[in-house]
Amino acid sequence: MADATADWRAALTSMTDAFLAGDNQRGEELLTFALDEGAPWDVATSTAARALSARRASAHLLPTERPMPA
Repeated sequence: MADATADWRAALTSMTDAFLAGDNQRGEELLTFALDEGAPWDVATSTAARALSARRASAHLLPTERPMPA
């Protein structure tokens, strides 16, 4: 049982990293994996929500693309 807990906790850590990096597809895959491995619904979804909120909050700090002057 301890190994299963480690699996979903590691998946949630990787999911957080993916969402923070803007890789939503990978984050969603890892969220599904964590749930399949037995992560409690409230833990998994709140972790995902915090990661997505942090990504959104930091988005204004990222450089934006600007068109080259003509």
